[in-house]
Amino acid sequence: MEQRVGLSEDTTESYQHADTQNKIWVPINYVFWGSKKLASERRGTKRHTEDAAVDILTMNGSSEVPGKSSLLTLKSKCPTKVTGSESNTSSSTNSSKLLTDRSPKIECRTDKTMETEKRRSSKVTELECQIARLQDDLKKTRDQLNCTESWKRRAQQESEEAKKQLLVMALKLEDSKSQMMELSAAEESRIQELRKISQERDRAWQSELEAIQNQHSIDTAALASAMTKIRRLKLQLEMVLRSEAALKKKPEVERIEMQSSKRDLAEVSFTIENLRLQLISSEKAEAEAKSMLAETRKQLEVAQSTIEALLTDGSKLMESFSIVATELKESRSPVKSLEETMKRLQEEQFIAHLQALAGFGNPKRICFGSLDSEVEQLMSALEDAWIKNQQEQIESTVKIQCTREMMEKMSTDSRLRQSELKLRLIDTESEVTVLKSNLFDKEEELQRISDMNKKLLADIEEAQENKIESELGLKLTKSIADAKDLKSKLTNSEIDLQRLSEENEQLKSELRRTETESHKACEAAIAEMKSAKAAEEEALMKLGSISDKAEKNNRRATRVTEELEAVQAVKSEMEAELRKLKVQAEQWRKAAETAIVMLTADNNGKFAGAVDSEYKSAEGKLMSLRFSDDIGEESSRKKNSSRHNSLETDIAWIVAGNHRSNLSYSQT
Repeated sequence: MEQRVGLSEDTTESYQHADTQNKIWVPINYVFWGSKKLASERRGTKRHTEDAAVDILTMNGSSEVPGKSSLLTLKSKCPTKVTGSESNTSSSTNSSKLLTDRSPKIECRTDKTMETEKRRSSKVTELECQIARLQDDLKKTRDQLNCTESWKRRAQQESEEAKKQLLVMALKLEDSKSQMMELSAAEESRIQELRKISQERDRAWQSELEAIQNQHSIDTAALASAMTKIRRLKLQLEMVLRSEAALKKKPEVERIEMQSSKRDLAEVSFTIENLRLQLISSEKAEAEAKSMLAETRKQLEVAQSTIEALLTDGSKLMESFSIVATELKESRSPVKSLEETMKRLQEEQFIAHLQALAGFGNPKRICFGSLDSEVEQLMSALEDAWIKNQQEQIESTVKIQCTREMMEKMSTDSRLRQSELKLRLIDTESEVTVLKSNLFDKEEELQRISDMNKKLLADIEEAQENKIESELGLKLTKSIADAKDLKSKLTNSEIDLQRLSEENEQLKSELRRTETESHKACEAAIAEMKSAKAAEEEALMKLGSISDKAEKNNRRATRVTEELEAVQAVKSEMEAELRKLKVQAEQWRKAAETAIVMLTADNNGKFAGAVDSEYKSAEGKLMSLRFSDDIGEESSRKKNSSRHNSLETDIAWIVAGNHRSNLSYSQT
């Protein structure tokens, strides 16, 4: 037993600084060598031992010195073990003979083991240096992975910021477009209203001019009739004078009446002159009205020209807006390409994650699980940006509705003003019609007076014939009273005309005020158009800066993809190495199973127990080798702990079953 413990300790000390392949293959060689050595000792020949050594060398499949040295050490120590185990059954004389026969061979083997141990120590140092280099390379690759992840996060953040800026600029452009559309609609409505008002005013002025012309024609006709009447009266006066000369013998009363009639005639002539002056003033008023109409027409032409200029400016602005919209669409294409690259990276990360979950005993793949959480964070950030964009769109729609309500209020106010002006015009037209009716009544009265005068002339002629001059005097007094009535009516008509002229002046002032307001509105619209142009220029500048940023982000994304490809290449290399280790572990497991089968066929239970103990030690070393690549990452250890535990339980179950079978066989 002491010799067996010494063997296990020596083997463990010799395996601590060996290569991974030697660690895996040396226990297997020992198992095969021990099994064949037992068979050779039972048969009592040395040829079987040499064949076992040759078989062990062929099973290794490698010409490295550490494996051979381990075989030699085991060969040097196993005979002592076997002699110790068989000393209880055989006699002391036979054991002494065997030791004396085998002593020179053992000395040769010890010399060889010393040389192999020296070579092994040098190779162990070299292997330790290689392991340190590999660890440094692993650290560098991990640092590179961290750098690539940080660059990727920065690129994603910059792309999100660029998307947000593009969305803000698009919203601003849409707001400016809506404002320009509203302004253009408001300007068109104002222009149409101004056109309607100008047309209505032109019609009103034309109707007033026609009415004034009709009045002028009526006044001229009345003056002509009055002149004819005056001539007739003069003739009548001449006739009267002739009659007075003929009738010198009449009393003084008749002379006084004739003088009063002369005075009345003078007053009538004075009134006629006043009527002439009124006609002259009415002609002047017509000329002024014509000049005012010409001025208003010129102002309307100027307003139409300004409206056309505004319309051309609006069309130019709409063209510029369309150009800006096309540029925005073109700038969105690199953003879409960035999104596609992000989606492709996410898909690659998802595939890598699935491969990591599907892999067995490969903890390096699980390091990339944090990328999925980053992708989920990016998706949540995109959803938040989408919600913010929806809120901004709702706010813009509310603002647009408020502006529309304000425009509707303005339009209703303007319509109310137009209705009030129309009512005033209707009132003035009704008053004009009333005045026209009064003038017609006056003309009828004048005609009646002219008829009365005719009758008076006829009566005078009859009086001359019949010498009845008293009736003529009465008729003259009546005609004088009628003339006074006409004077009063003319004064009333003059007052009405003055009132109408004042109302016309008020309407003109209102027209001027509305024109000034329209000019102010046009100037405000021009200022708004200029501000919109400035905003467009700013938007174009911002779009240029955003496009530069997008190009930078694309370059960074390409760099990140290149670095990720390099990392994936390193990862594939590590996976290949791990697969090789898996293949070696499977070979070792198969060799161990065959050794256990061979041991179960033998009758020595103690030797099987020793092999089991060494098998367990080799198993522990294999587990330490399998999970030596997992360097201090708690997340990957937690994920793979269940797999390691399951593997350990399976191996322990197999070993325990083999050990029990060996014990039962040894007891039998």
